[in-house]
This record gives sequence, C-alpha cells and structure tokens, in this order.
Amino acid sequence: MLLILAFLYLFYSGTSAVPVSHVVREAITPDMNFPASQCMCPDQQRSIWDILWSCLATIFACTWISVHPNIPPSEEKEWKIKLRRLEVMVWAIIAPELILLWAMKQWYIARAMVKRYRGHRWTKTHAYFIEMGGFTLFEGGKPKRVLLLNEMEKLLENGKIDLPDITEEEIQDRSKGDGLSKALVIGQTSWFIAQCIARRAEQLILTELELVTAAFAILNGIMYFLWWNKPLDVRRPVPVHILDQAKPVEERFKLKTTDNYAITLWPWDAIFSLISGPLAVLASFLTWISKIRDINSKSLQKAATATIVSPWTILWKLFSRLDDIYEPSEELKVPGSVSTVSTFYSSTSYSSSITDVEPVLSSATAIIATVFGALHCAAWFFAFPTHIELIIWRTCSALISIIPLGMLLLFLTYFPGQDMRPRSTSRRLFGILWTILSIFMFSLPIYVIARLFLLGEAFAALRYLPPDALAVVDWLSFLPHI
Repeated sequence: MLLILAFLYLFYSGTSAVPVSHVVREAITPDMNFPASQCMCPDQQRSIWDILWSCLATIFACTWISVHPNIPPSEEKEWKIKLRRLEVMVWAIIAPELILLWAMKQWYIARAMVKRYRGHRWTKTHAYFIEMGGFTLFEGGKPKRVLLLNEMEKLLENGKIDLPDITEEEIQDRSKGDGLSKALVIGQTSWFIAQCIARRAEQLILTELELVTAAFAILNGIMYFLWWNKPLDVRRPVPVHILDQAKPVEERFKLKTTDNYAITLWPWDAIFSLISGPLAVLASFLTWISKIRDINSKSLQKAATATIVSPWTILWKLFSRLDDIYEPSEELKVPGSVSTVSTFYSSTSYSSSITDVEPVLSSATAIIATVFGALHCAAWFFAFPTHIELIIWRTCSALISIIPLGMLLLFLTYFPGQDMRPRSTSRRLFGILWTILSIFMFSLPIYVIARLFLLGEAFAALRYLPPDALAVVDWLSFLPHI
C-alpha cells in the first residue's frame, strides 16, 4: 500500500496539463462569471492532474491505509479478504462517520482494558489485538473458535487458561504498519490541509474536490489518533490453549473491576447526557430491522433469485448493512475455517460502564457527522460550471448536515412527550412534532445518495476551472524576509 501511495505521489508530481482546446471551451459554456484568462508562468501553475492525484492520494490514505481492519478468517481466499477491505473503504468514503464510531468504540474498550489489566503488562496494543480477533481458542490441540474478550475473562477467572504471554513488540511485528507508514499518512494529510489553508490565506480558489478531501483528512486525523496503537492488517491469530486441568483457586487470575476504573470523557459526558436516552431508541429501531431481516431472510433470498433487483431491495440491503455496522455480530464464520470476529466488531458488551457510554459515543459521532456535512457547505458560494450543479451541491451538502442533526432532534422530541400527561395539549404537540420529524428515520439512504452526488460533482467540477484555481501557493510569502 505504501508503494502505491508513493507511486501516486511521483506520478502526479511529474505531470503537466494539456491545454484545453477552444472547441471544448465553447462546448462547456458555463453560466458562471469566471475571471478572464490570465497569463501565468508554468512554474506558477498547477494542472488538473496535479489536483486530481493529490486528492486521490489523500483519499486513499484516509480510506485504505488509515483504516485498521479486523483479522480475517484464516482459510479465507485472498480475493475475499481484499473484497471485504474494499467494502470497508467504500463505507469510509460514503459514511466515514460510521467508521469513526467503530474506531471510538474500540478505543474506549482498549482504554478500559488497560486499566482493568493494570499490573499484568497488557497494553493498548494487546487490547486492540483481542478486539480484532487476535486470539484463537485451542482445545486438545485443535482450533475451536475465536477467543472473545468476555469469554477470555471467564476462562481466566475459572483457571482454565493462562493470560496470553505475548509482548507488544511481538504483536507489532505481525502488523503491516510501522513508524514510516504512519509518518507518510500523517505527512500526506497534514500537507494537504496546510495547502488548503494557505490557498484561502492567499485568496486563491479552492476546488470542490479539495474541500471534500480536506473534510476526509480532518476525520482521518481523529480516526488515526483512535487507532494509533491498533495493529494494521494482521492475518494470523495467536493460539490460546485450554489447560488440561483447572488451576487451584489461589493461583487463578484476579481481575480488577471496571467500575473502579471508570474513564472520564468530560466534557462529552456532560454535553451528551441529555441525548443518551433518544439514541437508545435508534438502537431499538435498528434491532427491529435486524429481527425482521432474520425472519424474512430466506423468503428474501428466494424472491431475489426469482425477480429483478428492485430499488426497494437495494434500500433494504442498505438498511441491513447499516444495522450490521451499528450493532455488529460477534463471530464471522467461514466454511472450512476457524471463526473470527465480524468486520465491524467491537466488544460493546464488555462491561456495564461501556454499555452506558455507547450512547455518548454515538452522540459524538452524530455531531461529528453534522460538522462533516457543514464543511461541504463552505462551498456554498463557490464557482460551478453550471447553475444546476450549484443547486445540486447546495442541496446535497445541506442534506448531509441536516439528516444527522434531524435524527437526534427526532428522539429528543419523543422522550419528553412520554413523561407528559395523556391527552394533554403539550403531549399532542410533541406527538405532532415527532410525527413530522419521523421522516429522518428513513433518511439514511438519502444521506448516502447525497454523499455520492457530492463526490461525483466534486470530480465533475474539475472540467472547467477559473485561472485562480490553477495558481500555486507562493510559500515564500509565508516566510519572514526583508
């Protein structure tokens, strides 16, 4: 992956733009009043390919290299492993907030484990490793299943296994990431954000694609911080053997209670305490979708083989996958292979304190999603090739900003209404407001479509750029000089 990123860097830096013919310029006929063409020296210009490759390299770093996948099944074919990781990359592009929620859950659990296993030489790397399916349970010399966190603690307390004796260095040796790869990703994203800030400081035009990429880079910074100690792209788990005889009670592993080592998330816990309840309703709704999907899975499969895939089927599958990401199953079973954790697994049932903080993490994700959408609104007055494209951008950027916020407002209006007297005027007003806002419950597919429109328009807008968009930053102007 690092070679690919380096290749992109070398490739785009050595290219130059081909002049656009007058036929193409006349065919575009934009209805925006761009500045007249200016004469610039070649070393003071950048080409469309420079913009394109710089953005693609940054998006690739944010969605492929920075995402730390869980361990795949041991006997799974290579193309299936790549396909699963490609799916994670697609979700990181379409809905990066969901990937961020996944990272936040694993980060919180890793911190809780470090406190719980204090004194036993377990680090965040160990905690991430078991969360990503890094240990396989062996019985009688044969692999049985993936060792989940709750099961490991029960076996330790019952004296049936020893705490896995693997050092942090040995785990990192299995990782495909190192200091150089981290420096390359951080350097690429930081340099890109610095360029965007410098362009605005010099009053140069920032393209829509650069704005979208900058939003990805900001989220990438948060995600990379959360997964800093998580091993990257590990393929083989470590065996943990069940002992032939249980240890005596006095020699068994003693765990500290997590309640005595609660992790403070101030100011988040104070800010989001009011919306922890509403998010529980969202979880219930997604669980309801999951139950209906499980009941009708066979009939849906038969219908899919007998009929052409309809838009409703696509929406149904989209809802189902969103449920899998929000509430992932524990084990992923592949025929002929030992089970491992699911693609988006995190040990949310590890302790009561983690269960209580999950609504807080979900609330933080919703607010980050709103801010992420608001960043796209910064292009509200950008120059677009046509007026229709300007309207499309404004509409879609408003949608991806309003939908996350609207879903929170939906549940905020539900709970106060339940505490009011039946048939009271206040309760009826809250009921009417909740009914109006309930449209946000089914707006997730609209959110995905709006994101795709924004991505498509960001690339389409490159076909006609004003001269200031091709001007390069004069970095010497930022340095003190006489």
